[in-house]
Amino acid sequence: MVNSMLIKAVTNKTRSNTRAHKQHPLLILAALFSLILPSAVAFAFDIIAHRGAPGYLPEHTLESTVFAHGQQPDYIEQDIVLTKDGIPIVLHDIHLETVTDVETKYPNKKRADGRWYAIDFTLNEIKQLRVHERQNNNQTQVFPARYQGLGHFTLATFEEHITTILYLNKATGSNIGLYPEIKSPEFHKAEGFDISATVVQLLNQYKLNNHNANIIVQCFDFKEIKRLRTELNLNTKLVQLLAENEWNESSTDYDYLQTEAGLTELSRYVDGVGPWFNQLIVQSEQNWQYTELTQKLKKTNLFIHPYTFRVDALPEGQTAHSLLSLLNEIPVHGIFTDQVPPVKAWAEQTKND
Repeated sequence: MVNSMLIKAVTNKTRSNTRAHKQHPLLILAALFSLILPSAVAFAFDIIAHRGAPGYLPEHTLESTVFAHGQQPDYIEQDIVLTKDGIPIVLHDIHLETVTDVETKYPNKKRADGRWYAIDFTLNEIKQLRVHERQNNNQTQVFPARYQGLGHFTLATFEEHITTILYLNKATGSNIGLYPEIKSPEFHKAEGFDISATVVQLLNQYKLNNHNANIIVQCFDFKEIKRLRTELNLNTKLVQLLAENEWNESSTDYDYLQTEAGLTELSRYVDGVGPWFNQLIVQSEQNWQYTELTQKLKKTNLFIHPYTFRVDALPEGQTAHSLLSLLNEIPVHGIFTDQVPPVKAWAEQTKND
């Protein structure tokens, strides 16, 4: 139970904007967490709240973002896709049915492939959808033990996420960064939209398009990475996400990017890379070993932010502590996680050892 002195401290901390406090009741939750949880870790290890706080609340909702902010990570991630009216919203996929009730609200708007695409809906239509936990094709939860409540959650725009995080930073004396991902630029281009230009325009509007701003932009598409730097004048820190070619994430040749020549070319455009952590470590019989990519990355000046650490989806034979320690020995410079608190606890222990 939080004692009265803590509640008083939170109240004093948020009193300067009473009206905003009433309109955003989750601000108290964020402030409480910022006082209860350990402060930012002192050694160089970035904790990135992956899709907000999906280990606790439905992913990418504003509630999940506020909850994540209260856990005091270094960054909060936003995946960005566009609506039919060209508005950037925060959604992990270009389609809607895995995390919303779109199939019941708009049964006739699915495409021939049986999927409902965000680009086919206006923002007003998107706002009518109710967000639920991520589901499999059979409508069971991907992570069965996650959120079981009956709360009403909706999708939000990227601008709503930006302003919420900036406001919470100001209200709680924090400096938590944004970590947006530009999703599927090739798909958006085929639909007649320039998602990257739209995102850069919004970053310019909020004075976030500079290398010193507390923001890192990421993308899986290497052609778009180069375009962001050379044509769209993106000046933020930039990360190339690494996939496997068989995932069909984009037309990028990820095998090439993992060669020394590919990493050298990458270094001309990006500040860091975001590999799948299984591209860095591999199990061999009873032991875990580092991959060739790990050795190559050590020779570069790129920072490494692997994805995704989940306490409810650990590799066989690994504990949360052992997996984080194994990655830290590379060393990686941070990690995407669905659950911030256990990573912070590990980081505090590692710092003190």
